[in-house]
Amino acid sequence: MPLTSLRLLVFCILLAVAGPVAVGVILYRNRGLRRSRWVLPAAVAVVLVAQASAVAAVAVDVNRDYGFYPDWASLFGTGVAPPVVAKGVRLGLNGQAVPHRPIFRVPEAASGTGRYEEVTVKGRVSGVTQKVVAWLPPQYGDRRYSKTHFPVVMVLGGAYRPVSLVVQSLNLARTASQEIKAGRIQPFVAIFPEINVALPLDTECTDVPGAPQAFSWLDRDVTQWATSTLRVSRDSRQWSVMGWSTGGYCAALLHLRDPERFGAAASVEGYYKPEPDGSTGYLSYALQQDPQLAQQSSPTWLIEHQPPLTLHLLVMTSMKDPQSRPQSLAFLAREKNVPGVQPYVLQDLGHSLDTFAAVLPPILGWLADVASA
Repeated sequence: MPLTSLRLLVFCILLAVAGPVAVGVILYRNRGLRRSRWVLPAAVAVVLVAQASAVAAVAVDVNRDYGFYPDWASLFGTGVAPPVVAKGVRLGLNGQAVPHRPIFRVPEAASGTGRYEEVTVKGRVSGVTQKVVAWLPPQYGDRRYSKTHFPVVMVLGGAYRPVSLVVQSLNLARTASQEIKAGRIQPFVAIFPEINVALPLDTECTDVPGAPQAFSWLDRDVTQWATSTLRVSRDSRQWSVMGWSTGGYCAALLHLRDPERFGAAASVEGYYKPEPDGSTGYLSYALQQDPQLAQQSSPTWLIEHQPPLTLHLLVMTSMKDPQSRPQSLAFLAREKNVPGVQPYVLQDLGHSLDTFAAVLPPILGWLADVASA
């Protein structure tokens, strides 16, 4: 049965309901002093199966609503995503076109997968104090690169996904080092800042008056820490940002609001206007009361009224992702004539960090294309 089918949900519910009935029948038929020795183990086994079925029913129902895993294959590991087409050419469904990517020459002596460093950054502008993880490529410690200032990719996870989980789930060190060794991308530094800066509230990467300044944390404090601490480029063409879900919305917002700091953005299963709800607290009221804040918090409004002189925005979604698909396709249809908007629409990926990991190699290649333009 398909993972998202109604039949599977009904089957799990029936199995969960049948368990207690079966236990009652077993105990009734074996009542009395000469109860068989297998009765108790059988009853316990049936109860465990019923409980597992109840949990499975809830999981299947939630998955049907949110599309985390569209099929069994994605549940047990996603495959390799098709490449993004080269800059200047639009991508059709499933990304059939193969891009022409630049080949970077990397010295053979640089090996390994680099290293992660974790720090706590105190934001002077935002007032936020949070964790930042930096990935340094193998070349960072190579003496032949001692005077190199590396390009930077800021990597953002989703709401309620801590940065430690994002780092672990993406395994960027292995993927990026393989792409670098193959010559498909040049060595770069990745920085993973925490975007959940006011839990249990979701800040939507917005500077809400009287609340944590989540946008300034990413745009000002994290970038200032990186340029003052790490050996990285200050050229905006060498800075890009990519994110998943809420992080995808944040990535688009950072590029569109501050293209002088972020020269490109990749929004992976993101959205393109604020989505205030019960988890965002005061944000809904603030957006209603402050039209300018609402405009500056909407990638859709920004691209139509304040587009960057040079726009590089990749919009990735999947046809089996019920969360990002409607808004992403609407955004792509609305902005189809805007130069620099790169569609990347796939078929069979769910709304999960596994998807982010699957599309990581082609997106890094696209960012490398943009940076080398």
